[in-house]
Amino acid sequence: MAEIRRETQPHSGMKLGDILFALFKRKLTIVVCAVLGILAAAALYRFYPPSYESQAKLLVRYVLERSGVDPVEAEKAAAASNNEGDRVIGAEMEILTSWDLAVQVAQAIGPRRLLPTTREPTESAAARSIISGLKVISDKGSNIILVSYKNANPEMATLVLQELLSRYFVKHLEVHRSAGAFDFVAQQTDQVRTRLNQTEDALKSLREKTGLAALKEGSAALTAEAAKTQEQLNAAEADLAEQQALVNQIAEKKEKKGWRTKTSSSEKSPLSVKAQVAGTQAKVAAFKSRLRDIQQRTKQLAELAPQIEELERKREMDEANYKYFAASLEKARIDEALDPSKMPNISAVQRPSPPALVTKTRDKVALLLAGSGIALGIALALLRGLVLNQTVGRPLQLETQLHIPLMLSIPYANGRFALPRNGSQNPGALTTERRNPKLAPWEAGHFIRPYCDAIRDRLGLYFELNHLTHKPKLVGVTGFAEEAGASTLAAGLAASLSETNDGKVLLVDVNLGPEEVHPFFKGKPAYPLNKALKPSDSIASAADNLYLATVGSPNSGGPAQLGLKKFFDMMPNMKASDFDYIIFDMPPLDQTSPTWGMAAFMDKLLLVVEAEKNSREGIKRSYGKLIAERNNVAVVVNKSRSYVPKWLDSES
Repeated sequence: MAEIRRETQPHSGMKLGDILFALFKRKLTIVVCAVLGILAAAALYRFYPPSYESQAKLLVRYVLERSGVDPVEAEKAAAASNNEGDRVIGAEMEILTSWDLAVQVAQAIGPRRLLPTTREPTESAAARSIISGLKVISDKGSNIILVSYKNANPEMATLVLQELLSRYFVKHLEVHRSAGAFDFVAQQTDQVRTRLNQTEDALKSLREKTGLAALKEGSAALTAEAAKTQEQLNAAEADLAEQQALVNQIAEKKEKKGWRTKTSSSEKSPLSVKAQVAGTQAKVAAFKSRLRDIQQRTKQLAELAPQIEELERKREMDEANYKYFAASLEKARIDEALDPSKMPNISAVQRPSPPALVTKTRDKVALLLAGSGIALGIALALLRGLVLNQTVGRPLQLETQLHIPLMLSIPYANGRFALPRNGSQNPGALTTERRNPKLAPWEAGHFIRPYCDAIRDRLGLYFELNHLTHKPKLVGVTGFAEEAGASTLAAGLAASLSETNDGKVLLVDVNLGPEEVHPFFKGKPAYPLNKALKPSDSIASAADNLYLATVGSPNSGGPAQLGLKKFFDMMPNMKASDFDYIIFDMPPLDQTSPTWGMAAFMDKLLLVVEAEKNSREGIKRSYGKLIAERNNVAVVVNKSRSYVPKWLDSES
């Protein structure tokens, strides 16, 4: 475990904090783009050419389709459904925006007036200018058409629209009727009337044969009459049978009793019964004759019924056609004398209005420019901060994106970040020059000290938890670049450890070459490492319990190299020394750095990441390589800045 053991949830992906950090870090870019957008909008607002608009509204009650007049169109004009109404409105809008109508208006007004700035204006160019400034719209389901025209000349805006509407009514009549319409309708009306008369004559002849005025009513009457006659016949036959039975009964009685020569008054009754029988027989014969007549007429009607039905259907059709053509003829008479300005089906709800300055387009474009500037600034900030920039800007990114535990974050405080060194060839080395007015890292007033004290406490807890009780404890401090602040952190940590009265602390600078080895650092004595590891009475302290040492020797040629073998050979001397802590200010990590090999010998290695400088991929790769050798690495982020306001920053 690299430091104090703690559970960290692996996070990945982009967080809100990353977006806010990218935006607030590059707020100047956003402000500049926003100002440029506002300036562009202001320039457009100031220099945008003025445009004036006149509006008119047309009410289309129905389209005056001349289907009965026009031989080309055979559909009847009637009240249409919603879809039909939309189709009608669409047709009228096409007429209003047609090229022919625009050319007519251009000819009437004149190309020179329509295009005053053109050297040699033509009718085609003038017509195109009319179409470009014309707008015709209608809401779905509405029979109102809004017609508007824009022009830089306010007088021309109204004039063009007036001329357009005036010629539109004429164009409407031209489209919806054709030449010779009246003659065609009159001819059709005469033909239909002739066919109707012929049908009426044929139907009259058949009716005279059947004696019926109407087929359906006559057929029903014959059926009812036949039923009634049959009923009467049945009743008469029943009466006749009864009367004959009575006559037969009287005759039988007479035979039994015998008849006298004279007939009494009581004997006159058989004669009356016989008279009734004769009457009933005559009635039955009459009913049968009548029934035969009805049946004969019914048979005749059945034979002629198809002809009658056909003639009646033909008569109904001819009557309908005659009425239709008669109405169309009346419309044709009206069309012959119709004034285009007084269309019965189209009226102007609003005549062309006085010209009004149009600012909607200008305002919309200006607002778009201003918004685009802000959007561009935000896009550039996010592009640079989230896509192009692959460095660690926020300390929390180590855990959320790289899954590396963070030990501590040291902020960029008032321009005072990790104390730089002033060596002429190695700015990260110890120096004897006193021209740097800043405090030494082991002095109490140095800003790094509170952070070094925090690291000291965490190191102490780490050593306790991992049962590291041997002496000396080796702590290495390194970074990814010379200016990462590793040297300042190492010096401050050494000073912080020396103040705990737990023993002596040796600060070793591994960065120096022999030409940069000096006997003092900030006026304090610094010694070669091999000498510093000897008994402490042979070297002087830089502060209480704090001693300084360097790697290399003034007598050696070339840069000092503390290889693995040499460092391993020095381990017995380190263990035999009377130091409790040895802090190594190690060279930055690069391909040839000796830090890679020395890191495995450290009890704890502090890896300093410079915020907004070191790439995430390099940190991840180096950290993985170090913990592969030994899991003793803790990461400290230096020079971190918080651009986000505290009330909005979740990390503050």
